[in-house]
Amino acid sequence: MIKRILIALDTDADTPIATQYAISLAQQFNATITGLAVVDISNVYPSGIIGKPDATHHARDLWEELSEESQTVAEKLLGKFQKSVEEAGVGYTAIQKEGASAERIIEGMKYHDLLILGRESHFYYNEPARETKTLAQIVKHGVCPTLVVTDYFREFKKILIAFDGSNPAARSLKSFIYLIAERDTAELDLLYVSDKKKPGEEPVLNYAEAYLRGHGFEKITKTVLLGPKPSDQILAHQKVTGAQLTVLGAHAVSAIKRITFGSNTHNIITSSNIPLFLCP
Repeated sequence: MIKRILIALDTDADTPIATQYAISLAQQFNATITGLAVVDISNVYPSGIIGKPDATHHARDLWEELSEESQTVAEKLLGKFQKSVEEAGVGYTAIQKEGASAERIIEGMKYHDLLILGRESHFYYNEPARETKTLAQIVKHGVCPTLVVTDYFREFKKILIAFDGSNPAARSLKSFIYLIAERDTAELDLLYVSDKKKPGEEPVLNYAEAYLRGHGFEKITKTVLLGPKPSDQILAHQKVTGAQLTVLGAHAVSAIKRITFGSNTHNIITSSNIPLFLCP
């Protein structure tokens, strides 16, 4: 059951959408929301500064200036978050932390049932456009499901579940059922992508279907597609079905290597036009 929702706040355009999703879910499940703003200036941390005293002093002044700037941004993000949830009448907590963004977010995940964040979130408030590996680290090392949202809000009525019978896919499937309140009307499409045989009945989809029906889902279809690159098949099937959410086990689509995504997972996250529900 979803009772505590965590939002990782960033300056990206997806963060207000993440807040909207969190409010909607909180209203459905009588849950509370935690808005987390992380002041992460590790990109200019002064312990790495060496050189002449004047240069070091200048660098420290710059670090302090960027730190204050990041804290100001964090306060504004929390202010916007508070205004949104108060207007919606949802219980909330607003928190500002300092440190490495991925570490602080993962720590917060330990005490929440769901993390929501924008796909374009980078979490360096002093360099908002700088690419980071934060999202990959969160999905790899996180301890609760993650909802990665995109550019606009949509109800979850048609849901695509990429399922291959692996442990990560099973974890995503089992966590997903708590995301949907109206299970009798939700339309689910179980998708298995194979590059080894012709499309046909896949036994693991039968097991997944039985599990979902046991939890109150009634409208379920099953699809097996043939193709060498699962990410392309999943993305294409999203469009064909008009899905509003894709559920997948991040490691099942392609192993996350080190702190970056494998090619399939990266392709889905960067190219999907709809939210993704992921479990490590």
